Amino acid sequence: MMKGLYGKIRAKIYTPRLMVQKMRAARHFKKYADTGEDFVCSQTSDCLADRPGLITIGNHCEIHGKLISMADGRIEIGGDSCIYRDTVIGSVESIRIGRYAVISNHVHIYDNNNHPTDPETRKKMTVEGFHTPAWRWENSEHAPIVIGDNVWIGEYSAILKGVTIGEGSIVASHSVVTKDVPPYTIAAGNPARIVKHLEAK
Repeated sequence: MMKGLYGKIRAKIYTPRLMVQKMRAARHFKKYADTGEDFVCSQTSDCLADRPGLITIGNHCEIHGKLISMADGRIEIGGDSCIYRDTVIGSVESIRIGRYAVISNHVHIYDNNNHPTDPETRKKMTVEGFHTPAWRWENSEHAPIVIGDNVWIGEYSAILKGVTIGEGSIVASHSVVTKDVPPYTIAAGNPARIVKHLEAK
């Protein structure tokens, strides 16, 4: 009895807080992204960009992770797609995700290296300070990412710059995708390789 009563009291205390956090996240999306019909986000969602209009989300999508556009980086997400918690999608050039995509928890998708790879340049960045323009993604190597329709990406995976993942494919959990994945295949491992072919219907 006490347990049920405690649960009701706890719900009354925390529900308004969660609603406020969810509304705050939704405002971020409306500020930076064009969202389609029946868009859903949660208190864990976030959306950031240097300017509005660079992020487009189709109809009937759920975004529970974080979308980040830097410089003129574009992010396009097709309809009926879902991106789960703690996933980060970061673009400085272009990331296109097709329809019916399922991207699991803790996935990282970046079309850039985040920082230059040259050791002397990185040393200079740390000397100048950790919050200077030198740290912006456009100063690193970058290349577009394309993820086709009906792709499923398992949790804790990483999709690196310049990769195309074909329609109907699966990326197994904990994979690191460094090369293109053909349509209707399963890729797994670090670096990911094709482990199975799927029947296209």
